[in-house]
Amino acid sequence: MKKTIALLLILLLVLSAAACGGGAGGSTGSVTDDTPKTGVAAINVIGEDGIDWNHMSMEELYEMAKQEGGVVKIYATTTDANTAKKKIARDYPDVQWEFVQCDTDEVKGMIERDYDSGKVYADVLLVKDSSGEIYNDLVLYDIVKVYYPAAICEHISADLLQYGMPLYSTFNPWFYNTRDFPDGVPIQSWWDIVKGYNTDTMSYRDANGNDTQYWHIYTKGIKAPSYAALWAQLIVDSDALKAQYKEQYGEDLVITYTDKLQNNSFKSFPEDNAGVELFWRFSQMKSYELNDGDAVVTAVNESVNGPTLGLCSASKLDNREMGMDIAWVTGLSPYTAQDAAAYVYVASGCDNPAGARLYISYLLGGDDGQSGCYATFDKLGHWSVRDDVTYEKSGFEYKDVGLKAPDFEKIFEYYSSVGSYWDLWSSWRK
Repeated sequence: MKKTIALLLILLLVLSAAACGGGAGGSTGSVTDDTPKTGVAAINVIGEDGIDWNHMSMEELYEMAKQEGGVVKIYATTTDANTAKKKIARDYPDVQWEFVQCDTDEVKGMIERDYDSGKVYADVLLVKDSSGEIYNDLVLYDIVKVYYPAAICEHISADLLQYGMPLYSTFNPWFYNTRDFPDGVPIQSWWDIVKGYNTDTMSYRDANGNDTQYWHIYTKGIKAPSYAALWAQLIVDSDALKAQYKEQYGEDLVITYTDKLQNNSFKSFPEDNAGVELFWRFSQMKSYELNDGDAVVTAVNESVNGPTLGLCSASKLDNREMGMDIAWVTGLSPYTAQDAAAYVYVASGCDNPAGARLYISYLLGGDDGQSGCYATFDKLGHWSVRDDVTYEKSGFEYKDVGLKAPDFEKIFEYYSSVGSYWDLWSSWRK
């Protein structure tokens, strides 16, 4: 009976929207091809269920969610989503909400298995997508849907909307030791990180066998999705890296990795690519991969062997509260890092499509940025994606950090090869 009432209510809302011209932004009709639309072009597209979800108010969604009568299940890789669940439960008490904590490395498989089985348990998915795996494997196959509330999207950059609905921005920065470098960030570009590479020996040893590596490097696992994706983005942006090298050093970049390529059906890198050259040089550095970001910044704080850099999550800057002398590297050229946004999706075929969209709108603060819980995500290492709401806790403005919106189609082309070549090339270090 509840299902019947819900369908009747949906039909009435659709007819009402049609009578009013399709909502605040109008509508261009239903999807006409098999590939789901994303980005700005998708905002005015009516769903295949005939509902103009993107132009519905939160109150309309609430009325529909009540008629759905189920429990809105939120799969999320951050406990902040549970905080948001508690807040929305107070503001919208006639809907039931359930938070399910998920591991980032496992949640994609969980969603795929549910979809394939025909028993969809999740309604909402909240996860980071640094590598483009969610976009390429779930969004483009309509396993999850991107919900683009039109009034909210007016306040978000089109670049960030291209691959999903972003909730907030974050990144994986390099850290440096502020005792060793009290005047601020000690490097200006990615090429400074691989300082000491000898193009004649193609290593960090000179002709006499002397060690020429400048930085001591500590990182989280390079093959982990967010870090492999960062290197893939740099490969995509070869031209910018090549231009930066010429500007910084006054000479053309020398490509030295070409005869090190072993391309096959499992891994493939392009020739004459500045990003690959950077990655090759980095792979030849002595570096230490640690399992925990706290251990990475501890190594940077100690810097026992000389100048040290560490690569891990931005949130690890909170170790300064424990007395560590660490800071983010920001303002690198051509950019500091990839914008590793957290995205929110609606699970295709879920039981509570209106409830899922109500929750997402609430996360994003509603039309005005205040009608929800957007401030919940104002934390160290997070930046608001809305131009009408500013996050304060990171202490840097987004523009000063220097993040690059990802290019998931191209990143996905190189992403898996980063891990394969890392295993191969790092085993050749001299």
